[in-house]
Amino acid sequence: MGQIGLDPSTTYHHLKKKEVLDLAAMMKGFKMRVNGTLSIEKAFITGGGVSLKEIVPNEMASKLMDRLFFCGEILDIHGYTGGFNITAAFSTGFVAGLHAAQRASEVKA
Repeated sequence: MGQIGLDPSTTYHHLKKKEVLDLAAMMKGFKMRVNGTLSIEKAFITGGGVSLKEIVPNEMASKLMDRLFFCGEILDIHGYTGGFNITAAFSTGFVAGLHAAQRASEVKA
């Protein structure tokens, strides 16, 4: 990666501590200039994502892979602006986090 001189084929295991710190600093300091917005009619969330048919809804757990949980806009949920998407993100995040923590404590025991 050009700005910090990392070879894209290098795995995390082979990175030096300074390279990890440099990458983290670069990502934290990334700046972007916003030059406008679109109308409210075009302000929608992203489409697509993990199908709700592949999720256990009361846990936000994957039906396909053990100990994998999903929340927020990674899910295939479409909603209008006005608080619906953030509410879905918070509520699915809470449920996924709660059950992931429970699952992690079961594995350690």
